[in-house]
Amino acid sequence: MPLSLFLNELSCTSEAGPRQVDAAMAVFVSTLKHLGGWRKVALVIESPLQPAELARGHEYQKWANATSLNKDRHRYILRLRDRNTLRGVLDAAGHDAAEIEHFHDGRRAVGLGAAHLMDSMAISLPLTQKWASSWLDVDINRLGEDDIETDRDRVRHCSCPEEADEHEAWARSTGLHSLTGPSDILDSWAEFFPSLERLPRFDRDLLHLDPKWFRPVRGLLADLQSTAAGHWDFARSPEPDWQNPHITPESQSRRHLCTFPDPDLDGQDVCFSWHGRMTPGKGRLYFRLVPERKVFRLAYVGTKPGSDRLSNN
Repeated sequence: MPLSLFLNELSCTSEAGPRQVDAAMAVFVSTLKHLGGWRKVALVIESPLQPAELARGHEYQKWANATSLNKDRHRYILRLRDRNTLRGVLDAAGHDAAEIEHFHDGRRAVGLGAAHLMDSMAISLPLTQKWASSWLDVDINRLGEDDIETDRDRVRHCSCPEEADEHEAWARSTGLHSLTGPSDILDSWAEFFPSLERLPRFDRDLLHLDPKWFRPVRGLLADLQSTAAGHWDFARSPEPDWQNPHITPESQSRRHLCTFPDPDLDGQDVCFSWHGRMTPGKGRLYFRLVPERKVFRLAYVGTKPGSDRLSNN
């Protein structure tokens, strides 16, 4: 399931001119691409896209047709656009928008409210400093049994890639809980683990995984994806900054137990020395670094080699 990003329509009400709008839309698309590097995203907006205003008197359609670069950005936005309306998204999730209203600085905030209701994230055009924040406050009016109940809360938000980074761990993990079995993980691999490659035997191992290790493996894969997608500073270290404290290389005396033929290297036997641990018991997930492509290649998951005899096919 993609991560829903709700456009904050209040960020489209400034007095910005065409040049400011062009610059803001460039950042907006860069932010969408940045978020899309973590997992699949869907952009949800309140009104039809073409006649919508990006700033007062500056329609989206006018911006989209202004240059060939804008047309390319427009096509990218269309690919991410959720075909459902904002109200449709809320209705499908069981939220009655008629019973609750959200406000930001005294103005009704539909997009921010939807992000709050869906426990998701809002995104703004960076046309004023007002939206330069990773969180935005919302005042909430909810229809109670006898009166209007009021509350205040925060909404996840971004208007540029740097602000989005605070929410990376949340964004990567929020959809993982929908994966309830090994086949779910394999079916959704491209969405959640694009920086992790697999040997064919890894798939077989995963499908036959002891159920007690499913959740630990799911979490370990998320940590490996976060590590592989992060910054690798080879001038400082030959390995990345691990997002899991229990990643270590295998000892020299045991490396023969984690050597497997790799089809990516014409079937050559390769040592997949790096491994993470799963508990309870002695579970292991073996992989190797592919630094030239900033990916990890996974070979085996299951009982610690040597506990049970492994087959290298």
